[in-house]
Amino acid sequence: MKKKVNVKGNIRRMALLVAGCVVMGGMVASQTGGNMAYAMTKEEAERQKDDASENEKNAKDVLDSLEEQQNKIVQDVADLDAKMTSVQTQITSLQEQTDELQTEIDTTQKSLDEAQKAEDEQYEAMKQRIQYLYEEGETEYVDALLTSISFSDLLNKSEYIDQISEYDQRQLAKLIKTKTDIANYEAQLESDLRQVESVKTDLESNEAELQTIIDQKQEEITRYDGDIEAQKSLMNKFTVAREEAERRIAEISRQEMGKANANGTGAYTKDGKVYDTSKYKGKFMWPVSTGGVITDEFGYRDAPTAGASTYHQGLDIGCDYGTDIVAAEAGTVVMSCYNGGGGNMVMISHGGGICTVYMHNSQLCVNVGDKVVKGQVIAKAGSTGVSTGPHCHFGVSIDGTYVNPHDFLGQ
Repeated sequence: MKKKVNVKGNIRRMALLVAGCVVMGGMVASQTGGNMAYAMTKEEAERQKDDASENEKNAKDVLDSLEEQQNKIVQDVADLDAKMTSVQTQITSLQEQTDELQTEIDTTQKSLDEAQKAEDEQYEAMKQRIQYLYEEGETEYVDALLTSISFSDLLNKSEYIDQISEYDQRQLAKLIKTKTDIANYEAQLESDLRQVESVKTDLESNEAELQTIIDQKQEEITRYDGDIEAQKSLMNKFTVAREEAERRIAEISRQEMGKANANGTGAYTKDGKVYDTSKYKGKFMWPVSTGGVITDEFGYRDAPTAGASTYHQGLDIGCDYGTDIVAAEAGTVVMSCYNGGGGNMVMISHGGGICTVYMHNSQLCVNVGDKVVKGQVIAKAGSTGVSTGPHCHFGVSIDGTYVNPHDFLGQ
């Protein structure tokens, strides 16, 4: 069989890889002058991060497309393997039938040989009796024997039938019928054998064709392996560029926050907004009744676990499981439920657009609409949602934007 080349699939893979290289070129161009990162502004770092994120997403889309195409071929191979197994099972079954038929033919041939031998012996006995009759003067038998072209012809000469013994007639007729039946049966067996061998030959041809297709698809899978590894390497470069941009943003943000706190100008947020939090300084109560230890600060960070954010919008305060979590200030409960990565959480509105949140609790002690006072127990500490251990995530927001809780706490 002539090997087919999947031109369409090859063109598709080449288009995807070329798209990835174009994107990579854009990334390299955007990083020109990267050695002058010390002079980069926050806006420039954000643009670099956005570019790297978009390139990373595009590379991921190409990778997903390659893997999807490869998975389709893998499934095709699995389907072909199933067909191959079915064909091989049929071939095995037909081979067994062939062996059985051949054995039966061999046995039948032996029976046919035995029937022929019996007929010959009976014929010889007949001739001896005719010889005896001749010697006794009955010459008609000899003339019939000499003028007959076969034994059957002899029997058909009606003028001599009444001279042959009844015993000879029965025996010879029986032997001839037996031999004929055996010969007919053997002919039927040989016809069946030819039919089975023909079907088996067709199946073996089908098996060879299936194996050729499977081999071709295995080669395609191998080619995709190389393309996928190359695309993963490309995507990893984009990921490294994005993470580097995030580190630059975090460093610039830390510097800006330090300057803002030192100058008393307020708290910077992730989006660059500045809020005057000086009037709230020390107004909020510490939310963990036993004190606890801050395990993660507000702002940019490396995600501590899968699913966690790289920009931390609050303080993580480690404490024992079941520790009382209290309201930092009086207000109205606007949320008290399980909330995905935040686990069991409570949100309290304190008026003026200010809200506090308390996440990852093991138990909620208030309901939506409840009026709470400062220091009231609102939950029990836990590790629900995306969490690495029991703690309270305490967050403060102004008009929906999270700010540094330290600007509101007395500690």
